Amino acid sequence: MPSSQASRCALLGLLLVFMSACGDDPEPGPGGPSDAGTSRPDAGLPPPEVVAIPRTQVMLGGREYRAYQRQGDTFRIVCEEPCPIEETYVFARYAGFLAVKEDLIAVVGVDVAPRMLPVDIHLAGDSLCGPKGGASGSSFMNQTGLEPGPGSNVCLWELEASRAKPPEVARPLTVENALARANQVLVAHEYSHIVLFLRQELSHEWLVRAISYRVGGQASSLCDDINQQFAPTAWELCQRNGLDYAQLAEGLRKVDALWSADGGSVALHAGVPLATSVYQYRRILDGLAGSDTLAACIAGGELRPNQCGDAFRFTPTARTVSMYEGWVRWELPAGALTQEVQVEPGTWRSGMVVPAQWNPFMFAHNYAFEPASGVFKQPVRLTLAYDPRLLPEGGAESSLTLYWKAEDAPAQAVAGAVVDTEANTVSGFVSKLGRYIVAPR
Repeated sequence: MPSSQASRCALLGLLLVFMSACGDDPEPGPGGPSDAGTSRPDAGLPPPEVVAIPRTQVMLGGREYRAYQRQGDTFRIVCEEPCPIEETYVFARYAGFLAVKEDLIAVVGVDVAPRMLPVDIHLAGDSLCGPKGGASGSSFMNQTGLEPGPGSNVCLWELEASRAKPPEVARPLTVENALARANQVLVAHEYSHIVLFLRQELSHEWLVRAISYRVGGQASSLCDDINQQFAPTAWELCQRNGLDYAQLAEGLRKVDALWSADGGSVALHAGVPLATSVYQYRRILDGLAGSDTLAACIAGGELRPNQCGDAFRFTPTARTVSMYEGWVRWELPAGALTQEVQVEPGTWRSGMVVPAQWNPFMFAHNYAFEPASGVFKQPVRLTLAYDPRLLPEGGAESSLTLYWKAEDAPAQAVAGAVVDTEANTVSGFVSKLGRYIVAPR
């Protein structure tokens, strides 16, 4: 049987957990995202029909579960024995999600990858989801050896939410609550995370939030206030580049086509095509918007500049090149190059050895400039900005310096590099392209 991959939210700088995701939307209730005051798309419509769902007994992680699933559906509701939830509620919960599933796929653009099927929806804490913690929901894939799948999981902890104590607002396990479209936000959020699994190197929180608000009826445009508050990257893409839900769906269809054609660039799992990078996804959005989405990607504050990726064509002419919205600056003297070079971003995932508490900082200030074989004819000044808010507790800005790292060799400190703690930059003269990292001495 496949083993369960633990699911917990992680800092963007960590490398090994990007195919698990946490949904941290507040539970539906007064003042939460699912009560944003917008009109409900199901207002005035009859509620979805509740019918009995075929039930089988399955073994998951060595434990016995009930599994409720109609033939042909991508998801099933599972409940560990002895199941503490009444079947009437299970049937209604199935009907509630099924009623919005078609809308969800229309907004997302694609359904989950075959390796992620079936998507098991857990309504209570169990041997796979564990007890409810601070997050409202969670999603993660199963794993067999080094390969992902088969199957994936959505944890909702609805039984625990029905027993919430003040000041939290309990949501009883009633048929009415199970069917309400506004109460599909969390399950749509977590299912959307799984749609991104394997295809993209990150399962973007901003993206699945925006999708779930559209499905739940809280947003009709990426420019709506709820996205500004809870999915700012989506809102920035709308404000700066004119993108909206239709372009998000088309963008993910293009991501899927690129991934399916083995056009990804990030190795995350064995036995599946390479995942597409954030930069590849952003360039797809560039094409749909007809403009550069880098500024929006960074302004949302949910992705680091190096994750967004940037490119520039270096020429032999003397000039200062600003990249990553000013986070990177190259000062190219005349004659540093004898011909033009198209500089593209490499992965931000390959770093250097630092004390563990410095890992998030190091991975956030880690830039690869390809082709790594590019050599300058004379020294070029490179300046990387850093975010002092990411310094670990006790970390000193004065200890920072600039490193160059070859693919299969230890990092080398750039001789003479200096840190400017007022400007929050580290700079030095370099002789080649490749990977440069800001880290402590």
